[in-house]
Amino acid sequence: MKIPITIILLLNFGVSNSQNFIEGIIYCAKDRAEEKLRFVVGNELLKTNFKFEESKTIIEIHNPEKGLERISLAEFKKSEHPAIQFWINYKISDENLELTELSVPFNLNCTTPWNSKDTQEILEPYLKVLRNKTKIDLKKALEIGNKNGLNEIYFWEIDYEKKKLIWTLKSKLKNNQSKVIKINSKNGKVMSEFIEIPID
Repeated sequence: MKIPITIILLLNFGVSNSQNFIEGIIYCAKDRAEEKLRFVVGNELLKTNFKFEESKTIIEIHNPEKGLERISLAEFKKSEHPAIQFWINYKISDENLELTELSVPFNLNCTTPWNSKDTQEILEPYLKVLRNKTKIDLKKALEIGNKNGLNEIYFWEIDYEKKKLIWTLKSKLKNNQSKVIKINSKNGKVMSEFIEIPID
């Protein structure tokens, strides 16, 4: 299972915990986010590859006794504490494989500080894959990882490294260590391979 890259959909809103208020904020955020995504990625990709998951909505609250806490939407509706931040997720898939998760920041009035350029830059590596502009998609990257000794791959991401679009894959080893390989998305060549040791 992939550990999601953290690209967060953040909403700031007032102190009301009413169900109608929260649902209104979610509706506003979803509408604004999808409007921006439609402009950046196109309607067809948005419909087929971006899945909104309300079940993963997370709200950050201020609890005077415990400080900042992150709780589920269901928990928040029963909470007496005001919300500070609000996250909703889109899962981005590539041929039914989860490529990454996406979120977009919003302000108190449901406007986002992200402009289209910001959104484009964040999504660029993933759009290269979704638009078939990389020879190595996620499925092929995972196959290459398996062939190079990665057994249970739990993490993957694609990003630019020295102007090259590189897949990074990780597989668990003993003692909480991980085997990591980096794959060139253009030709499938393994660029590097190493053991990652957790820092206590």
